[in-house]
Amino acid sequence: MTEVITYAYAVARDTDGVLEAELSGLPGVADAPVHLVHTRHCDDEVAAASPVPAQDFQEAALRTHLEDLDWLESVARAHHRVIEALAARTTVLPLRLATVVAA
Repeated sequence: MTEVITYAYAVARDTDGVLEAELSGLPGVADAPVHLVHTRHCDDEVAAASPVPAQDFQEAALRTHLEDLDWLESVARAHHRVIEALAARTTVLPLRLATVVAA
């Protein structure tokens, strides 16, 4: 089984509960579906995230991939696409490119 880690795009407010629908069908990094994770701090505070393959996003792999301009462009465009979709509906706190969380 391939290990999966979570890629985080941004933190946002989902006051009207429609962000999940706005992100439906939007491909994220590695063409993974984007979903919302509710934070513990506030009922309407969410983080946009996607599962990504560990073999591409663990520390050693990232060092190599960040020097591959085609790979980097693909990840940067997907990251930006998700942030733009969120920003069209709400205030967004973007996270740095390649922010991953091992779960």
